[in-house]
Amino acid sequence: MKIRNYSFIVTALLSFATLFAKDPAPVFITAGQSNADGRETIDLLPEYVKGGYGNLHYANVTESCDGTFGEFKFGKRFAFCDFTNYFLNQALGKDFYAIKCAYGGTSITPGATHAHLPVWYADAEWISQNKPYRGNIDEGKSLTLALTDGFKQLAETTLSQLKDGYDVKAIMWHQGESDRKKAGDYEKNFAEMITFMREQIYAVTGDKNDLELPFIFGTVPHDSKQYSAGVEEAQMKVAQTLPNVYAINLADAGLRADALHFDGPWTEYVGKLMFNKLVELKLVKADMLACEKPKVATPTDNINVDAERQWHFGTPWSEQTVNELMADANWEQFQSLGYRLGSPLKSMQELTHNGNKVKECEGLFFKCATGNRMILNPHKFLCLYNDNISMIIPKVSAGQTVAITTKAAKGERGLTTDSMEHLELVSGGKPSSGKVTNVWKVKDEVKEPVDLVFHPEGGGIYVYDVEITLANL
Repeated sequence: MKIRNYSFIVTALLSFATLFAKDPAPVFITAGQSNADGRETIDLLPEYVKGGYGNLHYANVTESCDGTFGEFKFGKRFAFCDFTNYFLNQALGKDFYAIKCAYGGTSITPGATHAHLPVWYADAEWISQNKPYRGNIDEGKSLTLALTDGFKQLAETTLSQLKDGYDVKAIMWHQGESDRKKAGDYEKNFAEMITFMREQIYAVTGDKNDLELPFIFGTVPHDSKQYSAGVEEAQMKVAQTLPNVYAINLADAGLRADALHFDGPWTEYVGKLMFNKLVELKLVKADMLACEKPKVATPTDNINVDAERQWHFGTPWSEQTVNELMADANWEQFQSLGYRLGSPLKSMQELTHNGNKVKECEGLFFKCATGNRMILNPHKFLCLYNDNISMIIPKVSAGQTVAITTKAAKGERGLTTDSMEHLELVSGGKPSSGKVTNVWKVKDEVKEPVDLVFHPEGGGIYVYDVEITLANL
C-alpha cells in the first residue's frame, strides 16, 4: 500500500513538472562571406516567401549590435538563410531567434584577400590583439569577434530575459572562396575558428553542449571561378576530425552569371538543404522537405551520343590537327611535352584550334580556372596539369563503364572524380607512379544520362585512353 502511495506521489510530481517545464526559444546563427550574405536580386524571390516571418526575431551583427532583435525585412538581395528561416517559422510555430554575421569577399586567413576587409581568423594571439569589426576596419578587424560579441550582447540584453530561456541550436556557414590563395592554412584556421565560436558561446550560455555546437557548412561550387580543391579538402578534414561538424556538398550548385554566387533556384535549394540538415540532426521537430535539385544548364544538354565511345590519344592524330595546333598562338610549344593551352576555360567546353574543334578530343569537355593547365601531345597523350582542371564526359548512362588509362607526370598521382554519387569504383582510382587503368561503373539507379567530371589528384597526369562501354561485369 505504501508503495502505491509513493508511486502516486512520484507520478503526480512528474506530471506537475511536465506541466510547468520550460520551452526555451531556439536560436540559429548564419555566418560566412557573400553566399551566406546573399547575392541574388530580390525580383527573383519566390512569391511564397514574401508572406513574412511571423515568429522570427532577427539581428544582423556584422557591423553593429545594440543587443536587441527586430523584424526581418528584405532588402535588394536574398540569401539561403531566408528560406531556412521561412521553413523554421512554419515548422516551429512559435518565437525563434536568428543571428547573422556575413561579409562578402572575406577570408579566414589574414592576407588571403584584400587588406581593407575584415577576417574570420581566430588564432588566440591575433584575437587578443584585435577588436570586433563594427563597420570600420581601422577600429576592428575581427568578424569572429563581431559574431561572438554580438551574440553576447543579444544574450545579455534580450535572450536572457526570456521567460523560458533560450537554446542555441546551430551555426550555418558558407565561406571559402577568398582563402583559395592560402588553401594550405585553411584546415588549421577553419578548425580554430569553429572551436573559438563554440567556446565563446559556451562562455555566455554555460551549457557544455555548446562546446560541440552543431556547425553546418556548404562547400564551394566547382563552377565558381574562386573554387579551390585545397580549401574543399581542408573543410572535409575538419568535418571528419571535429565533432558535430557537417558538410553539405554543393559541388554542382548553379551560379549567377558572375560565376561566384548561387542563382535564385540554388539559393532556395541550399536553404532547404540547411533546414533538412537541422531536421536530420533532430534540432527541429519537423518533416524533411521534399526538394528537387535545380537543373543547371550545361553545353551538353542537347547532345545525343552513342552508347559506346572511345578516345585513344596514343594513336596517330590527323595531320590537320597537328598543323593547326602549330599555327594557333593559343597553343604554344612547351618543351618536348607538346602544345600547351594558354588561356583558361572558364566554362565547360570542347577544345578548339583556330576556331575548329580538336577532332581527336571531340566529345570530351574541359574546364580550368587558369591557362597553362592543358597540354596536347599528338600521337601520345593529353596532359591534365594540377587539380584545377576538369575533364567532363557527357551523357553516360546507368550500367555503362568508364575506363580511363593514365600515368603520373611525376611521383604518385592519379585521377579522381567529382561524380562519385553516380559511380562505383571497379579498379584503379588510387595515386600511382606507373600506368594504370581506372574503371568505374555507372550505378544502376541512375535514371537519366549524367555528365561525369574527372580531374587529377595531387598533380599532373597523362591521359592515354578514355573508353565508355556497355556493362559486362
